[in-house]
Amino acid sequence: MNRLRIAVTGGSGRIGSALIRHLLERGHQVVNLDIRYPHASVCRHVHADLTRREQVQPALEGLDAVCHLGEIPSLGTAAPEHVYAHNTAAGAVVMQTAADLGIPRLLYASSIQVYGMSYPHVLPPLRAVLDESHPLRPQQGYALSKVANEAYAQILATHRTSSVAILRLPWVCDIELTPERESEHWGWFESRITRMEEVGAYVHVSDAAHAMALAIEHPRPGCEIYQLCAEEGLFHRPVRGWMNEAYPDLPLLPGDWPAFRSPYSSERFRSHFPWQPQWNALALLRSRRALAGEGRR
Repeated sequence: MNRLRIAVTGGSGRIGSALIRHLLERGHQVVNLDIRYPHASVCRHVHADLTRREQVQPALEGLDAVCHLGEIPSLGTAAPEHVYAHNTAAGAVVMQTAADLGIPRLLYASSIQVYGMSYPHVLPPLRAVLDESHPLRPQQGYALSKVANEAYAQILATHRTSSVAILRLPWVCDIELTPERESEHWGWFESRITRMEEVGAYVHVSDAAHAMALAIEHPRPGCEIYQLCAEEGLFHRPVRGWMNEAYPDLPLLPGDWPAFRSPYSSERFRSHFPWQPQWNALALLRSRRALAGEGRR
């Protein structure tokens, strides 16, 4: 595998820092563009406001790929209009600069919130099995910024012969379950299960980082859109019965659908890249509880 020169915007954040570590482990040369300083210095860091091209362009010159993660990750930390304005400005600057410099590969981290099934204005899904062709129905400023940036990336891929991958991510979990903290973590999962936000979808940060690395290392022509999810969702009980009760107007999931399998499909990404999510919260909890039960016998 060739050693690539890669920029990760937002590399000081949870996902970005995991991606940088993964890329370094795979032998790549990485630069982190972020207005925040990283917790640990593992690669070159460029302090940059991503909405200002004069700060971004010098750091991108001569690179092989750009992974754009450097946006406000939710509505919880700023006013909706600020989240939308900042994210679209940063996305436009980073992606346009990469295209103008002739950088061969661009990866954009989007969100499954573009489908409209997320807090605070939750719409029901339109299909039982959710893939990348589900209609886009953003219900708030963060989701709308992702739709706008996806469209910008697709325009660049059409007119600038760029190679673009858009990854729609669910909640990205960075919790490591340990026997000592299992009950604490499961209590946190319980709140997401109760809300059924994003129909139980999530992916672990290590699996997301691996997928992003593969998408960078194996570029495809044009613009491809993918979603990533853990094999099983966060469900109390089999998903087929729950979805039938929650959304009676939807077609049923197939009769042979595995009991806790996520209705979000990652099949498109797996068909193009050698990726299989390794981290499964439900499987870990089942195995540890089974071991605990054996220990009490």
